[in-house]
Amino acid sequence: MPGSDLVLEKLSLAVRELGSTTGRIQERLARAATHLIQIEPQELPDDDMRRMLAGIKDDLTFAEPEGQEDRLAATLRNTDDADANAVATRIVKLCRALDRALKT
Repeated sequence: MPGSDLVLEKLSLAVRELGSTTGRIQERLARAATHLIQIEPQELPDDDMRRMLAGIKDDLTFAEPEGQEDRLAATLRNTDDADANAVATRIVKLCRALDRALKT
């Protein structure tokens, strides 16, 4: 699929942010999200990956913002470590799935 290498690069950057030792998991997810928001579901090669990306984005932006914050900040402010780690794990799984798909 055209552009899949660029999508893999963006996902890899997101995973790199998650693996950073700087900041709480919520802060690392916020940095990872800057790469994820650049990916559109149609850029992924199959429906399972598209649904996974859409679910991750939904899980990062479901809360209503307060004041000047955006949906991502509002969501992560209310996300505990266990839920944040679950979202991070799904980002890593999506990256691995795309990497495997591009190698076949």
